Amino acid sequence: MRIIAGQYRGRSLSSVRDLSIRPTTDRAKQTIFDILSNRLDFDGIEVLDLFAGSGSLGLEAISRGARNVVFVDKAQQSLRALESNIATLGCSDQCTAYTADVFWFLKNTHRAFDLVFVDPPYRLERIEDLPNAIYESPVVKEGTIVVMEHSKESQVVVSETMYDITRKPFGQTTVLIMQTKAKQI
Repeated sequence: MRIIAGQYRGRSLSSVRDLSIRPTTDRAKQTIFDILSNRLDFDGIEVLDLFAGSGSLGLEAISRGARNVVFVDKAQQSLRALESNIATLGCSDQCTAYTADVFWFLKNTHRAFDLVFVDPPYRLERIEDLPNAIYESPVVKEGTIVVMEHSKESQVVVSETMYDITRKPFGQTTVLIMQTKAKQI
């Protein structure tokens, strides 16, 4: 696993040695960031990386100019890999990591972000609830881009009243790129 572009381009990242954790492939990450580069300017954006794992997606955003990234994961092994990667890149002043359940975090944070990465374990019990939980939380505002990965076998239904949606298949993975619409009051 490596950083693809930006100031840390080519730098290697540690990953977790656990078969239950599935890092985003370099090919998928390249495609995700190619699409994002056509939709937003990374300079100075605020990023949230849910189910962060080793932090590959959030650290790629920092390399490309994001102001800061908030990482959320509850697995201690993942957080150790994340902390190692942050130290390796020397970007700790731009990173905040929380040990928390993602659904709890979504209900209890009060900060909005420009870009949200969501890379849950494929066997997550409530995976289909994530798009709604994110939309209903304060972490998004109109225009926030949410990038979510899930197994092509998962039944993740996304409301078109909440998001403009692009789906990209990658083997066993589907990547949803969703842009938040104005919230209905």
